[in-house]
Amino acid sequence: MGLRYHENMPVKAEQESVILAMDRGNGDVRLITTTLEKAGFQVSASSDQPSILNLCRAADHCVRLVIIDTTAPEIQTSELVEGLRQIDPGIRVITVSDQNESNAPGTRVGHLKRPFRRAQLLGSVLEATQPLYRTA
Repeated sequence: MGLRYHENMPVKAEQESVILAMDRGNGDVRLITTTLEKAGFQVSASSDQPSILNLCRAADHCVRLVIIDTTAPEIQTSELVEGLRQIDPGIRVITVSDQNESNAPGTRVGHLKRPFRRAQLLGSVLEATQPLYRTA
């Protein structure tokens, strides 16, 4: 039996943050931002690759997760993941799309298929950032 998460479950976030790499017109941005902020995460969003990488480099707090919309026109997912790994090999990545995607083991890349529920989102984020976040 896997771990189960609820969207109102308290999380210890220790001032680490999540960056959303998504088109700002995408409805997922609001859903993801409100869900993660409610759970105690700091969330930043950008829709272009150079800005995303600059956010990771310039962060005054630890960036632990980037959530990438693989359908965003300004984002080349594989190039962005490689750039993130050069900045910090420990940054976790979750991709979001309308398709099922499989990821190679050990790449620290997870995937959420649209449509998804808030609890699925939070569960994926908590699993991707383990052991950094623990439930209370």
